[in-house]
Amino acid sequence: MKNFYKTELHAHTKPVSACSDIEIVDLVRIYKENGYDSVCVTNHFLTDMQGVTPEDKVEWYAQGYYNALEEGKKLGINVILGAEVRFTENFNDYLVYGICPEDLIKIYELLPYGIDDFYKEFKNDKNIIIQAHPFRNGMERADVKSLDGIEVFNMHPNHNSRVSLALKHAEENNLLVTCGSDFHHYGQECLCGILTEKPVADSYELAEVLKKGEYKISIGDYVLEKM
Repeated sequence: MKNFYKTELHAHTKPVSACSDIEIVDLVRIYKENGYDSVCVTNHFLTDMQGVTPEDKVEWYAQGYYNALEEGKKLGINVILGAEVRFTENFNDYLVYGICPEDLIKIYELLPYGIDDFYKEFKNDKNIIIQAHPFRNGMERADVKSLDGIEVFNMHPNHNSRVSLALKHAEENNLLVTCGSDFHHYGQECLCGILTEKPVADSYELAEVLKKGEYKISIGDYVLEKM
């Protein structure tokens, strides 16, 4: 692939992701400076705010995306809406692409349930649902019937995501393979991304690229052949 566009699939900003140190303006600037054309903001979506309405929670969550989107327009980099969802059934995380801000309220309403119910209720022909780092400590493998793919190459340096086991699991179950830097802390950015022949402008385009398999995975300077 001689000419390509690079997209980060997994990045967090504060204060929406309480475990992140990254300011929104810094996220966008860092990825622009490192030659990325798009960055997907996948902040944690949890039932972790007490005493607020679902509407207030969703508005607060969406504002992080809107702030990043505004900064992206200034710097010339596409900012994509995603979500890293955790249901109350366990500590698993799921990355959801192919969404718009209006979808967030439905996601929030489904958080008290599990991935099986979520997939039945939320899955459509525009979105894609990926289990993040399923072989990390504390994770459980979800029923593959409730997944579109696996985040095999999670590059967060503070966790062992057991990439080889994740890849084997994805291949054996005919699941899509994705990657992500899982960016939370300064100095751990831009560890991987997908390469596409066309720019990825928004969440729907990202989901379509993943579904069609029209991408390659780049880890550092090494480009994997098509999975």
